[in-house]
Amino acid sequence: MKRYASIRLVAAAALLIASGGCKDDDPGTGLNGPAVLAIQNAGAEPLQISLLEPKTQTIDIRAVARSVSAENLTVTFKVDRTLVDAYNKAHDTSYELVPAEAYEFSKKEVILPRYNEVSSTAQVTLNSEKMPDGEQYLLPITIEQIKGDDAAQTSDEGNVYYILFNKRVLPPAQLLDREGWKVVHCTSEYTPGEGNPKTGWAKDVLDGNPASYWTYNFKASVGPVVYVPFYFVFDMGKEVTVRGVRITARTKADGALNNPPGDITIETAKTITGDGMENDADWTYSERFTGTKPDEGIMSHSLHNSVYLGEIQRARYIRFTLHMSWNSGSSVKPTPMTYKGGTFAEFEVWGNLEELDLD
Repeated sequence: MKRYASIRLVAAAALLIASGGCKDDDPGTGLNGPAVLAIQNAGAEPLQISLLEPKTQTIDIRAVARSVSAENLTVTFKVDRTLVDAYNKAHDTSYELVPAEAYEFSKKEVILPRYNEVSSTAQVTLNSEKMPDGEQYLLPITIEQIKGDDAAQTSDEGNVYYILFNKRVLPPAQLLDREGWKVVHCTSEYTPGEGNPKTGWAKDVLDGNPASYWTYNFKASVGPVVYVPFYFVFDMGKEVTVRGVRITARTKADGALNNPPGDITIETAKTITGDGMENDADWTYSERFTGTKPDEGIMSHSLHNSVYLGEIQRARYIRFTLHMSWNSGSSVKPTPMTYKGGTFAEFEVWGNLEELDLD
């Protein structure tokens, strides 16, 4: 009998211990008191983000438990504009709030499972295209609400995630000095030259003289007469930052335009094989520009046509392809993309000599 009494006493003691331990699982309590939450990576120093236009960057936002909860929590984040003034006062700065159109939460709510220390992920995306130029703007993100544990609270430290954001503005593109540039390939040119002084060669599009020009070989007595596409490979002598090109049309004696290029491709390379026509893999970037209206838009029927690359390139070589030209003819309105020959006066590059930070 004493044996069974001892067993009953041990069982009763175990029940008392178990019932006492369950108090830590009462709703609304942490393991060692109320749950205390902060924002992951939040601190006194803001996260600094600088983006070129039109780039975007997405930042992950998570809640972290300094003291965990016995309940599943739903945490909501918000941008608090009142904290901009508080930050400026504390740091003697004069930042303004990031414009509302320049940021977007793809998700504001996160889940912090019971007893876990890190929540799921919310995200805010910054858009440089919607930002004013140059100046830094402040985005303070804080915890708006905690659901699931009435006793849960935010930490006194790490409860605001500051982001300093600005749109980085590149130096303006310049028409690059063409001294030392040369043509290493041209599909066709009028080798005898024409006019007085003589012109018509590919090298003439680099001479800075709008009165000289290149023209394709249009006489069978000189050599094979070929039509578009015409390929040119230009060696700029060293690597430069290429942001676009400008093509100057040839003009007639009366000043009228003479069949300006209207459908072109620009390719760039740092190194080439031979004259640049042997290995297409050398050309790491390619973009085509086609005119559709004679009086506006890309590659219009104009004296000067400037086009800009969708992505800025660092390159030494440019391969320029003339696919088709405007047919100036004798009519008032030119015919788009019907002239299969080719001629133009100048080929220039918009860019910078220095390498630009494009990250």
